[in-house]
Amino acid sequence: MKRKQIYTGLWASLLLLAPAVTSTTSAHATDIQTGQQSVATSQLSASQSTSSQVASDQLVESSRQSQGTSSCSQVAEVPAKTAQTTNNQPVKSAAKAVLNQDYQGAMARGAQQLTTSQDTEVWAALARISSGAQLTTAQKATFHQVFAEELTGMAGHYSATDLERLTIGIAAIGEDPTQFNGVNLIAEIIKKAATAGITGQVYGIIALSTQDYGSQANQTINQLIDLVLKQQNTAGGWAFFGSVSDLDITGMTMSALGMHRDQPKVQSALDRAVALLKTTGFVKATGGFLIPGGFSTEENSNSTAMAILGLAAAGVNPATTFVGDNGATPITNLIAYQKADGQFRWMMGSDDGALSMSTEQAVYALGQYDYLLKGKGSIYNFKKVVTEPDPEPKPDPKPAPDPKPSIPGKKPAGESSASSSSEVDLDKTLPKQPGYKEDGMPLTGTTATQDALPQTGHQSVWGSVLAGLFMLLGVAGYQTRRLKQR
Repeated sequence: MKRKQIYTGLWASLLLLAPAVTSTTSAHATDIQTGQQSVATSQLSASQSTSSQVASDQLVESSRQSQGTSSCSQVAEVPAKTAQTTNNQPVKSAAKAVLNQDYQGAMARGAQQLTTSQDTEVWAALARISSGAQLTTAQKATFHQVFAEELTGMAGHYSATDLERLTIGIAAIGEDPTQFNGVNLIAEIIKKAATAGITGQVYGIIALSTQDYGSQANQTINQLIDLVLKQQNTAGGWAFFGSVSDLDITGMTMSALGMHRDQPKVQSALDRAVALLKTTGFVKATGGFLIPGGFSTEENSNSTAMAILGLAAAGVNPATTFVGDNGATPITNLIAYQKADGQFRWMMGSDDGALSMSTEQAVYALGQYDYLLKGKGSIYNFKKVVTEPDPEPKPDPKPAPDPKPSIPGKKPAGESSASSSSEVDLDKTLPKQPGYKEDGMPLTGTTATQDALPQTGHQSVWGSVLAGLFMLLGVAGYQTRRLKQR
């Protein structure tokens, strides 16, 4: 009978212990399963990222290979997006888009074409840099050599426009036009720009605004602005000669004045020029620009590029302000001139003319449009922004000691014990907690249950099992004592 009661007590203890062990083991299994799921998810994400990178690399390689393919189409080819159905079968490619709005792709292909063709013109350097391309040290050295040879070839007979053009290129590659190949181009421009024609005055404003060249240069800029504003005709444009607005000169002038829009008289002139392009220059049927004159009676990429350049420099978005039939805009119109190899035609559907110049102007016009969308100002602004470093904080010679936390009822140091009869010294009344030093800091090493760190996994399971065994022994001993007492 006594043995039966002992066995009954043991089984009861096991029943009490089972839920705790089961719960601990289940929690450990859940932790393992969660960890496995986390690893699986991480592996899946890495796999997807790798697949995406491979697809991106294949697309870039395909784009590079397509640059060597020629095409007679009047509309630049647009890679069709590949869609997939639920059964992972690829859908047939969509038809070529009539209106290509991928200006960044067109700009990058044009800049790459200028690099491949080794175009070393000033405008090629401007186009490549405004497109976001980074020139290598060797490429900058090549441009430097070309610019230096051109300057030497002038033999001291500098025209204003030649000096201004070289200044733009020199500033674009990060060099100083005030001391280039032994010549101070800025000083020469200050001497000649005011007496030059409209182009010399316009590019004088641009060249002297590429960097900060001092008070004399700033005075010349204001003088040139006044001269240019006086030449604006009643229609709101500017002419190379005569009184009829020329689209190219108007766009160039707007790009120069756009660097000084903080002057009210400049902003007013720009508003009139924008109104001219809206009412007279914009061709809704194509999205391009045309003001028939002595240079051209047909639409061409150069004139449209200069109009885009001027509008974007003036803070006007040509893709939203000028929308023609079927959604055509100046941006889609300019992109339509691009060939499959990245070059831009001068006339639609024709390979005649200076395609290198058309490519240069198209790329840096799209670059100015990109600058507008990103709030980066003018593509001609090469002023270096110097960031002031944050001053290092001086160390406190006498750092204040960290205040000790106040405990209710504990007397501050130096206060008389008679100050408050209700205060109690907790250090004396409360017992020290196990695992802590006299100063209240936890013990380290193997004492105090490993600094009271929480234990998980197998440690928790075996801890529960050991606790259960002690419980069994305790219950068994208790039952044995009770039976002996009987």
